[in-house]
Formats: sequence, structure tokens, C-alpha cells
Amino acid sequence: MKNTLTLLLLIAASLTFAKPQVYFNYKIFHTPANESYISTTLQFISGSFKFVGVGNGNLNAKVEITHIFSQNDKIILADKYLLDSPIMEDSVVEDFYDVQRYSLVAGTYDYELVITDVFTGETVSGKQVVEIEALNPKSLAVSDLEFIEDASPSTEVSNFTKSGYFLIPYLTNYFPPEIDKIAFYYEVYNSQEIIGVGEEFIVTCGIENYETGRTIENIFKFSRLKTAPVCSSISVVPIQELPSGDYNLVLNVINKNNDTLLTKEVFFQRRNDRMQEELVSFEGIELDPTFRNSIDYDSLPYFLGCIMPISERYEYETIRKMLKMRDTVMMEKYFFAFWKETNPESPFTEWLSYKKQVKYTEQLFGTQIKYGWETDRGRIHLKYGSPNQMVDRPNEPSAYPYQIWHYYRIGPRSNVRFVFYNPDLITNDYPLLHSDMQGELQNYRWEADLHKRDTPNTDVDNSGGSVHYGGNAGTLFRE
Repeated sequence: MKNTLTLLLLIAASLTFAKPQVYFNYKIFHTPANESYISTTLQFISGSFKFVGVGNGNLNAKVEITHIFSQNDKIILADKYLLDSPIMEDSVVEDFYDVQRYSLVAGTYDYELVITDVFTGETVSGKQVVEIEALNPKSLAVSDLEFIEDASPSTEVSNFTKSGYFLIPYLTNYFPPEIDKIAFYYEVYNSQEIIGVGEEFIVTCGIENYETGRTIENIFKFSRLKTAPVCSSISVVPIQELPSGDYNLVLNVINKNNDTLLTKEVFFQRRNDRMQEELVSFEGIELDPTFRNSIDYDSLPYFLGCIMPISERYEYETIRKMLKMRDTVMMEKYFFAFWKETNPESPFTEWLSYKKQVKYTEQLFGTQIKYGWETDRGRIHLKYGSPNQMVDRPNEPSAYPYQIWHYYRIGPRSNVRFVFYNPDLITNDYPLLHSDMQGELQNYRWEADLHKRDTPNTDVDNSGGSVHYGGNAGTLFRE
């Protein structure tokens, strides 16, 4: 389920507006009567809003918020209200939040969010599709996982409380070095019907590598629950020793017979500078003569850079630093260590195979100012291979030239698509405009951006409303 309004490399579940700046996230939950509702969360970046004095040196911001859910151009639910920020001390302003819950039947909705800073008149907006799946009363189910920054017992009744806890939301799925744990809230549904009334069961939580599916050792938590109309729980998983990388948080619901009844996975990213420093030590690495003899020193920066598309994101900065320092000895060691780790049995053969793809990418996607592997199409080609299908539309009315790449499967994901376009109409660059691949650019206004060639004055925060003659991009993407 996609619950991001637009792109952030966090891979996650958030939206950053230009000005004011707001992070958005939503989760789907169900009531004991199996009725669905959406919980929306907004985090307002304090520095992007105007605060005015309210006396005694205190400050306050005021925001107008509009939520609109529609189907087939008919408004199903709309809510417009004013939000006052908490009172802040002069010169000490912090981010503030808003949480709302709306009852909606299962279905697909066009969702629009409009944010206005009342004191400046600045308005930003965004649109996306929201999908709410019906809860099958005969199947065990787990709600969306809601990442939280902190939780404390509370008897207060508000949109910030669930199951006796006041929850401070954490809106992204990116965990930087200063965060040493993942905390999240979840609910289990239909446990009485499937497991039995009054029965105990266990929910385990672990972490696996996103790319390989390998379970990370020594990170394991479990909660012992008793069946109820809705079973809720908060779990905390330590990640202080987890290296930088892409991972899945994996929940398993297990009955007393040790049968796994349900598994749920949630993607997240981790950056751990301390662990990374330990991992990038190249002392004691002995270079393979075949590597040393196959690449001259002048070509080292090029070939080191060309492995970035297939490297983990947390390795990018390490490679960039080495390229800047021009330390050929360090570059050689890193280059050999990379291929030794990629294919311990035949690192040189692996490198030669990849080198052919780099040359192929150079011929297809290189420009006058970029190597082939530096372009988005080149990076995607090297990282995921050739697409199974490719649609090329260089002359579609009202649209910039564009290509849609379709992969039948990438790792655990199927039917993955990438949209590239050529907004300058001159170069062969074709930057990535949108993809439904986890971790890649996700821009749910991509169709509007693609057609700005014909509507240059379109409001960048307005994702729809225009009809473009001959425009087939949306249909081709969804086929």
C-alpha cells in the first residue's frame, strides 16, 4: 500500500512541501466491528511557519488544514479546520503535529490535502490515491505498522492516544545514526475467531536484509498477547548495532502450537555512521594482480564511480570521498574488496561481466556532460538489468518525450515500472520522473509534470484538472 503523497529518498511514507514544509503520513486501522478508518498524521516544520506573539514572550502559529476524499469526482468526505500550534517560548519553536481519524468504507479514493499558513497566506497542497482494503472477518489480519518516536501511559482521550498510550508519531521509515531503536504500534484483528477466545499467542519481530532476505542475527523481540476483538501492542526493536542499509521489519503471528499464522513486512532504511566506519577499514587487503593489471590509474576514478549504481546507498559517501581525495591505493583496495564481497569465488570474472554492462550503458545513455552510469536510465539499467518491456514516446502530443520501463520482477516485487522523461528536449539524459519501486523516486503528480510542456504555467502543487489530447502515459503505466 502506498501511503506517501510524493517523493523523498527516505523511501517512506512522508511528504515534504516547498514552503511551508509539512510531513504527511497515513495508516489504516479497523474497529472491533470491522469498520475501517484512516489515521492521518501531519508534522509541521516549525522553521517554515510564521509564529506571532501572544503575550509574555510566547509565540503561536496558526494553520488551516483541508482533507478531501473523493471517488469519481464526487466528494465522499471533506474536513476543513484551523489548528493552533502549542504555545512556544520566544525564539524556541519546535515542530508540532496534527492527527485525525476518518471512517471510510473499503475502496479507492482520490485524496487531496491543502495546508495554509494563516499568518502568511502561503498555501501548499498535494494529491494521491488512497486504497482501503476491506477486512475479511474470516482471516487473521494485522493493521499498518505505525512508527512512533515515544509513548507514555495516558488516560486522556484524543487522536494522539491509542490503547491507553499517548503516542508521539515518527513519520518516516528512515532511521539516522542518532536513533538506536525502532518503536511501533500495531493491532491484530480477528484473533478470537481464528485462534480462539481467551487463547494466548505470540507476535515476534525481527529484521531481514531487503535485498537478500537474510535474517539479521541477534535482533529479535516478541510480545505475548491474549485474543480479543482488537489486540494492540507496542514493540521496540534495538538497532544500535544494525549497519547502514535497506531492511524489512518482519512480524510473525504464532499460535501456541508454534504455527506461523501471519507474516507482515515493512520496509525501512538505516544509516549507522559508527558501524560504517568499522566496515570500511581496508587494512590488510591484498590486491589481486589481475585487477591491478586490468585497470590503469587514470581509469580508476571512472571504474570506481561506475559501481555506485549497484552499491548500497550508505556507500555513496565513502566512494565520493575517495574520488575527491584521489588516493589511488585506497581506491584500488576498495574496488577489489567490493568485487571480492560480491563474488568471493570469482571476483574478477564478476567485474568483467559488469564492465561489459557499463560499456553498453555508456553507448545507450551517455551524454556530453554525464557518463552513462551517472544518468538515471543508466543507473536503473545497471542496478536492475534490462527491462522486460519498454515503451518509447518521443512525440506524444502535449507531453515531453518519455519512456516507461516495465520489469516483471525485481527481487520480491513484481510489475515494477519506471517513467523517464526529457524536459530539455536536447540532451539524452532522460531523468527519472516516477517509479513504484520501493526506494526510488515516487512522484504521484508525474502525469501533470510530464505534460507541463503544454501547460508551462501549471501550479506545481496542482496535480490534475487539465485534459491533454493524445496523452496515453497514465494508461501505458497502469497496463
